[in-house]
Amino acid sequence: MKTNADLFIETVTKYNPLVIYIPGSPDPDAIASAFAIKIILKYHSIEADIFTDKGLSLQQNKAFKKRLKIPLKVGKDISLDKYQAYIVTDFQNNWVEQIGDKIPCAAHLDHHQATKTPVKAEFSLISMDAGSTSTLVALMIKVLNIDLSEKEMKAVSTALTFGIQTDTDKYDNITDLDFEALSYLSPYVDRDILQGINSTPLYPQTVELYDRAIENEIVYKDWAFYGLGYIDANYRDSIAVTADKVLKNLEHKVVAVFAVIENHKKQETYLDVSLRTRNSNVDLNRIIKNITPNGGGRKHKGAYQVKLNYLKNTPDKDLLWQVVEAATLETLRKSRDNLYLTGIQGIYSSVRDKLRSIFTKEGF
Repeated sequence: MKTNADLFIETVTKYNPLVIYIPGSPDPDAIASAFAIKIILKYHSIEADIFTDKGLSLQQNKAFKKRLKIPLKVGKDISLDKYQAYIVTDFQNNWVEQIGDKIPCAAHLDHHQATKTPVKAEFSLISMDAGSTSTLVALMIKVLNIDLSEKEMKAVSTALTFGIQTDTDKYDNITDLDFEALSYLSPYVDRDILQGINSTPLYPQTVELYDRAIENEIVYKDWAFYGLGYIDANYRDSIAVTADKVLKNLEHKVVAVFAVIENHKKQETYLDVSLRTRNSNVDLNRIIKNITPNGGGRKHKGAYQVKLNYLKNTPDKDLLWQVVEAATLETLRKSRDNLYLTGIQGIYSSVRDKLRSIFTKEGF
């Protein structure tokens, strides 16, 4: 019986070259899994380039990319004549605007709950039993037994380990599959590089946002909301960092940190909301999907975005923020009020997924 790893290779070797695309905000898990896939493809004589929707804003992620020399290109300006197909990693939706209707999706790998998309991937590996997409890719490398050079194996193992570490909240939410992947990667990891990435300091602006969040706290029942106003796109990831810190330091069932992001270079404006919970019974993914399809979540954390480009030229930015803040707060309050209904839906989905897993044997 062919493993998922065999089927992946069987699919991607039909195309050359390929583009590996990271939609949304590129976090370490998405970057690491894309980087490892590029190395796998290189071993099979397939060229591939990694593109991402948005640039890196968190200092740690920039250090991650630089220390491991990950060739990450930013932007949607891709010469599609050059590529025969694309791959999406670590994102619920494998549809990529301006790409999905031009070339086929060869593969989609993710550890979030699957969603319906306008395009079907030829190969799909979606497993919520893994705490990260890096886990799934690491286990494929293990099964394929690829004879990488010592330098490549060290870089890939270090990247995937950091990806797993990040998406399991520094191993607090590790699964059996994550542990298996880490055990395989461990002998090859560059500990000095990993420690260096982990010790990268935050921007001063990121630290200041936490104080701003606390000042603007609005508590509703057992949820709490924190509006940060306008943030430059260079510090976009600070929203997620602030949400993590708020959840750690305060006793709320769910916290939501939000801001309007301004990308002056790309002339983009959008609302960005990060949600966190320590309660495993709260289905953040379902809560977010009930708000907008432009986002998603996994256990304990999630995020969504809403485009505001039409309003970016408003003459009164303070008034715009007041409207966005009021609308966001009301949306989040309604999500809290509908939590019981969302929970019932989540239980139904959980039972359905468990029944499916009984009849579906997963192999890497």
